[in-house]
Amino acid sequence: MHEPVTIGRRAVVMTGLAGFAAAAVAPRTAVISIDVADGRCIAPVTLNGQRAAMILDTGAARSLITRTAAFRLALPFDRWVDSTVRDAGGRLETHANADIAAAAIAGVPLYQRPATRSLSLAVAGIGLAGADGLLGGDVLRHFTLCLDVPAARLTIFEAEGDPPMTGGIPLRPLWPDLLLAAVDLDGFSMTALVDTGSTVSMINSRGLHRLGLTPARLERDIIVSVAGVAGRLSARLHRFAELRIAAVTVATPEILVASVPETGFDMILGMDIMSRQRICLTYTQRKMGFYEH
Repeated sequence: MHEPVTIGRRAVVMTGLAGFAAAAVAPRTAVISIDVADGRCIAPVTLNGQRAAMILDTGAARSLITRTAAFRLALPFDRWVDSTVRDAGGRLETHANADIAAAAIAGVPLYQRPATRSLSLAVAGIGLAGADGLLGGDVLRHFTLCLDVPAARLTIFEAEGDPPMTGGIPLRPLWPDLLLAAVDLDGFSMTALVDTGSTVSMINSRGLHRLGLTPARLERDIIVSVAGVAGRLSARLHRFAELRIAAVTVATPEILVASVPETGFDMILGMDIMSRQRICLTYTQRKMGFYEH
């Protein structure tokens, strides 16, 4: 009478041990080639065993997938969880989340919560030009990212790993999953959002006030149309004398400035500046440094 129960328990124990062994040999570090076209870092990932292309976006608090990609990959939708996001026209839309049972990048599991080891991705009706979605801070916070843009290469370390960086500067969190860096722009201390998902750097209204850049001082700068989350906006391209990020100095940088309200930071530090260096970002240690190899 008890034998089926005993066998069942043995099977459960063996399955658990097999899962433990699989977790023990799972890769902790991976080096992969990425697509760096148009200033974005796009990495190949697997979602439920299917290949997808995802932007590495430290400037996004949460990850998402486009509606087109969700249907193409036949991803299941969650009956109980949905998210409200902005569409390509800046309008709010609500869709059920895509439920990903298993996701990985070069064999390294991707997850939002260690206990579940799965992903629940917001679905957005936007186009990302060559990408199926983006990996935001809710996923990337478990890893250290070393980006070598000139070599189109990403090295990803699990959070416990010791990142190969030098000259690290401290970062501080904004909300749960975004990172802020202190930079110096023309002698002014600025707070910058570290945003690998942005192709350009931009100073917002708070930064303009800190720098004392009035409309009169910007009237000679050319006007540029920029695509943003809420649609397109007009910005001016202003040349500064010097931008310092720790020991790195960028001479005469041209940075977009726009009267965009923001309370958490003064500027976005985008890939137009960060791609000039091989950088490492670690969420758990909250540091940004420079890649040694």
